[in-house]
Amino acid sequence: AGIDTGRHSATLTAGVPGVLHGTRTFLLQDSKGQIEETHSISAGLDYPGVGPEHAHLKVLGRAEYVAVTDRQALEAFMLMSRKEGIIPALETSHAVYHTIKLAASLPKDQDVLLCVSGRGDKDVVQIREALPKFNMNLDDEVDIL
Repeated sequence: AGIDTGRHSATLTAGVPGVLHGTRTFLLQDSKGQIEETHSISAGLDYPGVGPEHAHLKVLGRAEYVAVTDRQALEAFMLMSRKEGIIPALETSHAVYHTIKLAASLPKDQDVLLCVSGRGDKDVVQIREALPKFNMNLDDEVDIL
């Protein structure tokens, strides 16, 4: 799964403007406006659209959005759980991955703030089942950088 495979939910990086449920936003849809199937390891991100506030911020250039793969989210989940003792939700794990990559490109004295929402304990069974699909296990060392 990932943006290069077509199996993703990256509405803000691969979506196009459209209307769903009465809201104009960025959608994963075909050339005829039919909604495409989505995929994300995170149930909270597995949706073909995005809230209109995010779409508006993207259009204004006030926010940037990136795609993170399921594997990358799992790596971030494992790293944050081990190093910080915080079990992030899978939704947040996507942001953790990108934040780690972003922080590595900034000056050492630059502060970085990440809002960690949700709880990952609800995701541990799903994560345990997903790891073998990515040839990963809980004992793996994770090096995102």
